[in-house]
Formats: sequence, C-alpha cells, structure tokens
Amino acid sequence: MSYSGLAKTILQLVGGAENVDALVHCATRLRFTLHDNGVAKKAELQKLDGVLSVVESGGQFQVIVGSHVSHVYKELTSLLSGGSSAAVSSSAPRSESKTKGPLAARIFEVVSGSFSPLIGAMAGAGMIKALLAVLVMLKWIDPASSSYLVLAAAANSVFYFLPVLLGISAATKMGANGYVGGAIGAALLEPNFTGLIGSHTATFFGIPVVAINYASTVFPVFIAVAILAVLEKFLKRVCPHNIQMFMVPMLCLLVVVPMTVLAFGPFGVYVGDLIAAGINWLSAHSGILTGAAIGGSMMFLVVLGLHWGIVPIIIANLGAGGDPIAAMWAPATFAQMGVALAIFLRSKDVNVKALAGPATVTGLLAGVTEPIIYGLIMRFRRTIPIVVIAGAIGGALNGAFQAKLTAFAFHSLLSIPVFTPVLQYAIGIGTGFGLALLLTLMFGFENRPVKADSQRKPMATTAAVATN
Repeated sequence: MSYSGLAKTILQLVGGAENVDALVHCATRLRFTLHDNGVAKKAELQKLDGVLSVVESGGQFQVIVGSHVSHVYKELTSLLSGGSSAAVSSSAPRSESKTKGPLAARIFEVVSGSFSPLIGAMAGAGMIKALLAVLVMLKWIDPASSSYLVLAAAANSVFYFLPVLLGISAATKMGANGYVGGAIGAALLEPNFTGLIGSHTATFFGIPVVAINYASTVFPVFIAVAILAVLEKFLKRVCPHNIQMFMVPMLCLLVVVPMTVLAFGPFGVYVGDLIAAGINWLSAHSGILTGAAIGGSMMFLVVLGLHWGIVPIIIANLGAGGDPIAAMWAPATFAQMGVALAIFLRSKDVNVKALAGPATVTGLLAGVTEPIIYGLIMRFRRTIPIVVIAGAIGGALNGAFQAKLTAFAFHSLLSIPVFTPVLQYAIGIGTGFGLALLLTLMFGFENRPVKADSQRKPMATTAAVATN
C-alpha cells in the first residue's frame, strides 16, 4: 500500500497540519496532540483502509495503524515539516505537549510520550534476556563465560542506563533540551557519584547527601526533568541571547543535579519503592483478587491507550526484585490470542481468516495484540466478556502463584523464561489462552458484528504482522 497516500489522508482527516500541535508514535499508534480534537473526523478515520481504530485518551488523539506505524509516521513528519507535498503546508512538529485538560491526563501524556521512543529498545533488550535464560537452561552457554557477559551487557544496558535514555526522551517531550535531560540522568550514574553510595559522611557544601543507586530507576529522572523544563524556560527569558548556548545548560546542570541528589532523587526512589511495596503487599495478601482485577480489566486499558502508563510502575518493581503486575496482565494478552485462534479455526470468511491467522501467530511470538483487539474483538463484541473472564481467571492464578516478571519483555511464548516461577506462570497464561479458545469455539463470535467494520477489507500489511 502507499504509506504516503495513507499519511496524507490521515493528516487531512485530523484537521490538517495547522491542527497538529505534536506527533509521536509507539509500536502501533500515531499519537497526535491536536489543537482541537473536535475538528478531526473520527468516524471517517475509523473506516479508512489501513487504520485499525481511533482512540481519544490521555489528552491525545490516537490513530492505530498497526506494525507499519513507523512508515506512516515518517511520511507524516515529512508532510508536517514541509515535505514534497504541495497540498499540505506546516511547520515542523513540536515535541512538547501543550495539552489542556485535567492534570492527570497531562501527566499521563508526558509519561506515555516519554516511554514511546524507548519501547523498541526495551522490548529488544528484554528478549535478549529471555534468550540468555533459555541458553543457560539448556546449558548451551556458561553464565561465567565472556560470551555470556557480552550478551548480558547488551541486554542490561537499556535498563541500567534508563535514567539517561528517559532523561533525553522526557526532556524532549516536555520541551526542554533532551541532551541536558540525559546529562542529568548520566550524573546519577557517574562513577564519582556512585562511589559515594554507602558513605555516611557525604555532604554537598555541608548538606548531607543520601547517595542511592539510581540505575534502572524511573521516578527520580521524571521529577528532575520536570524541574529542568520549568527552569530552562525561565533562564531563556532572562539570560542574554549571545550567551544562552552555554549559560542555560550550565546553570540547569548546576541547579538540577544537586537538587536531584539532595531531594528529588531520594524522594523519587522512595515513591517508587512505596508503590512497589504496596503492590507486592496486595499481591501477597490477596493475590487472587488482585490478579483477577488486573487480568480482567487490562484489555480495556489497552483500548484506551493507557497501558503504557503502567510501565513506570513495572520498571520500579523490577528494580525492587520482580514485578507481579506484568505476570497478572499476561493471561489477558494470551486470552486475546486464544480468541483470535478460535476465530481463525471457526470462521468461514476468507478475509477474517486472513487477519486472524497471522495476528495470532505474531501475537504468540511477539506478544502484541492490538490488531487482534481492533480487528477482531471490537468487531465481534461477543468475545469481549470471554477475554475478561479468561484474563481474570488466568490473572487470579498468576496472582495466587505470586508469579513475577524479572526482566522487561512483552508477553509472548518467547518471553516465558523471564517470568518466575516459570511452570506456574505458564499454567496461568495457558489457562487464559485455553479458556478463551474453548469458550469462543463453544459459544461462537458472530453475534453483533459492527456493520462498518464488516464491510472493511483487511489490510495485507496488518494481517501479516501485528505489533502492540
């Protein structure tokens, strides 16, 4: 298909370049920040070949296009930056968010937009961790060998230096200098500072310093970059233009890094630890109910595009030794795959099979299910309660087993080794998948298909590959 043509049509239907304030993308979604969401023609976008669905959430106008999102995004940015198309005129898209609305929506947009550029690297590194776990289990590699250590460095780098990467993406999202944001994160991992960890006499001009290991942390750098964004804007207003190039970054680093070390950093770590401890306590005291609630509701968070807002909590839990949320979430993902497989087996519609089959395979191998959700489950809504029931039961089992994620990865067959205990976790996701498959085969799925969707031709690219 023509990505250029699809991009032009999408841009026209969201109100044109003049209505676009900012644009980013995640694995399957174009995340627009529009000046006026009411101008966008949502109904026409949803009927467009190449668009799976449209969601308004977290202050963003999200157009879900599937695994080819990066190609469409490239064409859109070309149009927005004054590309070759004479029909579209625009200035370059801005990264900073100017969303108006509830504070919670604006915070979520910043969190989501900051993590979106890192999803690919995090998922890839997580899969290397899963691969290493399998190789060690099969005794094909010695965990003490230099070969293992090189691969482990590749797998751990993204997460260890997350404050640096997140500092760059978060600062860019908030409209500040991304590299200064990255430098703030790097300062927390610099050997001169990490050498103070464990010291009871460290001070900053007489003020006691609590040196903490900030590797893999999330909340401290978010707080620091939020202060950076405000401070940088202030300094650019008061600092003479001819010295801004060095003076603004210098003053930002001089102010924000010590403030982070003295206050923001420890506070952010304590917040993350408190959240992790609360979730772990809830899981330990009522794992079944917690797992059922997470597993049963997770698909709706994905539909609303809110699921990436949970990533900071998951990463905070990983830093504390393991995350139970991802384990309770996983059965809902596998339940969606089970529904897709049942539809593939039972449907007599060639077009439906063309979407369901490849989407199931890619979901099982890559752990992404948005094409299943928007291409099948939202079309055949009788399957929604099936996903809820299967996800809740599987989530309850993983909650009861106290299963945990040990390294960031999408939910797939290949990522099973990064969960513990592996056997119990496999039982939980197997229950979600098998129950959804069985219930869909028993009760069917063609209850009230949405007419507009039933007349829509599946796109070959989406049917071939699915990503979340």
